[in-house]
Amino acid sequence: MADDMLLFTAGSLGRLVRRIVNRNLRSIGITSAQISALIFIENNNGASQKEIEEELNLTRATVSAMTDSLEAMELAVREKDFSDARVRRIVITEKGRTLLARAKKLMDETEDALRSAISEEEKATYIAICHRFKNILEESLC
Repeated sequence: MADDMLLFTAGSLGRLVRRIVNRNLRSIGITSAQISALIFIENNNGASQKEIEEELNLTRATVSAMTDSLEAMELAVREKDFSDARVRRIVITEKGRTLLARAKKLMDETEDALRSAISEEEKATYIAICHRFKNILEESLC
C-alpha cells in the first residue's frame, strides 16, 4: 500500500538521497544541511538567518546552531547588514568556498547516477512536479 502513496515514496527517496549524500560528505567533515545552507548563502551573496530558515524550511534554533557550527569551522561569518543594523548576514568565507567546491564534486557523482536513469525531458518533468508538490505543501503549512 505505501508503495503507491506519493508521501511515502517521496519521503523514502528523500531519506535515501540524504543518507547517501551525508555519507559522501562526511569524508570532508560536513553535512547535507550545512552544504544546502552554504549553497544558498553563496548563491545570494550572503543571507540572513531568517532567509535561510525560509529557504530550507528550518527552525530558528536549527539555523542558529548551524550558523554557529559553520562559523566554528570557519566556513562562514556573520557580518553587519549595512541596509539594516538589526540584521546580521551570513557570508561564505574562502575556506567555505573551497569546501563547497569539493562537496559539489562529491554530490555530482550521485547526481550523475540519477541523471543516467532518465532523459532530459523526464528530468524536466520530474523537477516541475517536485516544485508543484513543494508549493502545495508550503501553502498547506501557511
